[in-house]
Amino acid sequence: MNPSLLTEESALFVDLRDVEARENIVHEYHPATRCSGGPVLAQDRPWERHPGMTASVIFDPEERLFKAWYMAGCYAPNRNHVQCLATSEDGVHWEKAPLRLHSALGSVENNIVIPADYHDGQAHWESMLKDPCDSDPARRYKALGWSSLDWDGPLSGIYTATSPDGMRWEPTPEPVFRHHPRPGTPDLGPVGDAQALMLDSRRRRAVAYLRGTDRSRMFSESADFMHWSPPKPFLYPLHDDETLYNNVGFVYGNQYLGFLTHFDRNAYQQTQTLQLLTSRDGDRWLRAPASAPLIGLGELAEWDRFQIMLTGAPPIQFRGQLHIYYRGTNRRHAKILREFEPRLSCDQDPSRMSIGLARIRVDGFASIGGSFDGGVLLTRPYVLQGDHLVVNHKSDHGQMQVELLDEAKQPVAGWTREDCVPLCADRIDEPVVWKHCRPLSALQGRPVRLRFLLWNARLYSYRTAPEPAECTE
Repeated sequence: MNPSLLTEESALFVDLRDVEARENIVHEYHPATRCSGGPVLAQDRPWERHPGMTASVIFDPEERLFKAWYMAGCYAPNRNHVQCLATSEDGVHWEKAPLRLHSALGSVENNIVIPADYHDGQAHWESMLKDPCDSDPARRYKALGWSSLDWDGPLSGIYTATSPDGMRWEPTPEPVFRHHPRPGTPDLGPVGDAQALMLDSRRRRAVAYLRGTDRSRMFSESADFMHWSPPKPFLYPLHDDETLYNNVGFVYGNQYLGFLTHFDRNAYQQTQTLQLLTSRDGDRWLRAPASAPLIGLGELAEWDRFQIMLTGAPPIQFRGQLHIYYRGTNRRHAKILREFEPRLSCDQDPSRMSIGLARIRVDGFASIGGSFDGGVLLTRPYVLQGDHLVVNHKSDHGQMQVELLDEAKQPVAGWTREDCVPLCADRIDEPVVWKHCRPLSALQGRPVRLRFLLWNARLYSYRTAPEPAECTE
């Protein structure tokens, strides 16, 4: 068995690919916690009257600001979609500063970045992202969006756009992926709407996630954001009552994760929830076998009771947690079948869609755990690429220890469980300390397995790190 590398990238338990054996171990998935108090970003300006909403929220490390691009509009006859920009210092309280770029309702005192006269307001942009890897400052920001301007013709489909600052955007003149490919041409398609963009820093590519006409989710990749591969299906619904409405992917730890908007088409439901996707190569994706959605529906009388939909950007690590932004509404996605309308029409609030926030522990999508009678998990072989082992765990009412095993699965002298100082805390980044305090680089090139021993404890992830561990002797 060829050992993999254990680096500073977190190894998670969303799948169990890195696990060789486990005994008395519980493997669990964890939902994100929806923030109480309603949405964090709502349509509350005169030019924000759209019944739907797309959004893409990032944290800009250079400006130390959260940025949210979102769809609004429908503020006047024949004035449909506009794209707006809001900023925030904490991701909760948002400012819609006037950008004075475009006119709406006779004034430029607004935060619109793509106006209603672009494609007659028939475009919406699911993903708007900052690309730190592009050396061209004019292409620092990238976007992927849909236009239905030419619904029955060749100009409907998926467009890309670039921007130097996230405010002044330059869309492509024609679709990159067409709703109606032209016969006898190299046009890519056909595709529908509900799209998202991944900037894959691991493989130096952009990935477009697309809706196939056969109910599949498809992807296409590009090395230069100009030339794209033919879309290929990678995920299908499991039965007729579900639609894989949209998905987005992102690099996370030593793998890829993603969010899927799952549409329950059952006539009694017509609801959408957010589910977790997992991949090791960014091409082949699986739905995590969780018994509950990552973000479930709101309770009775709450603003997000019937629809929870993804936004087009990765989660954001902030103050020890992950921020997951989502679109929500208390309106069902589609019209309920006519025979059910009299009984169900009272829950069909026509109000506008808004953006909500859910939080989850860093690396907290899944965990392995052992109860009071103890659990043991053994990893596959690793070559350690760092001086110290760091774990994300909850052992504040229990205990966890770690030991290293050699190729013959025997404890390595000096790194046994007896040498390991017990971990009894709740931390996302605690170094594992062995009494001799020797760095793991002493084992350079030597394959080892990690054995985790847990008593009333959970382990969310582990990684190596260069920082020194605290010594007890």
